[in-house]
Amino acid sequence: MKKILYIFLLSVIFNYTYSQTAYMHYVTVKNSDVNEHIEAEKRVHSRLHKEQIDKGNKTGWDMWRISSNSYGEPTTTFLYVHFNNPDANNETPSSIFSAHEIETHRKGYQSRVVKEGVLVLGVKASYGIKPGDMPPKNLVINYMNVDFLKNYEYEQMEKNAGKSYKQNGRAAWGFGKILNRFGSSHNAQYLTFDFYNSMDEIMNARMATNKLSKNQMATFKKYESLRTIHNTHILTLIAAER
Repeated sequence: MKKILYIFLLSVIFNYTYSQTAYMHYVTVKNSDVNEHIEAEKRVHSRLHKEQIDKGNKTGWDMWRISSNSYGEPTTTFLYVHFNNPDANNETPSSIFSAHEIETHRKGYQSRVVKEGVLVLGVKASYGIKPGDMPPKNLVINYMNVDFLKNYEYEQMEKNAGKSYKQNGRAAWGFGKILNRFGSSHNAQYLTFDFYNSMDEIMNARMATNKLSKNQMATFKKYESLRTIHNTHILTLIAAER
């Protein structure tokens, strides 16, 4: 069953090739397997995706580690972000790893994975970062719950607000709409991405408590009327290929 799910998830990631689309693959492993998982992914998957980038089939691949929000969790979740080339038909066979080596890696991967799922994300806007850029080292993802009737108004507000990312201490900013999901129970329709150069910058941004002007107060009230933050993830970059 795990093999079937693994193949299905990969087919979702590699066969959707619309422009400005990101494929977010969530992988949860036991804490006892975290170091082994990271080393194996850097040794094999990272190189495989770089090979596909060099062949023109992909434009980028990231591996992020999600910080735990709860005490005593026995697992760690990683987020892989895939950017495919819309002009490519599919991935091509590897010339750096044999079929046996890839199968051995796949079996090790499946033995470590507790659960996994995919979100297909349509990128609506980004500032300070382009698909071909290496991402900053840290990231905050906010999962937004938005009333369907307010989608357009909300999108326009985010696109306009995102332009001021530097004023808020961010290295870059992005915004996307969830197009499909597999194996996910997130009650969200939109994601925002706040990129930072360090974890200290994230903590400093959260530490600050500033008195709001009337205009700022009105803006935040407008935000609150259009969306609810369903969840937030703080992530650290483990590996990236461009």
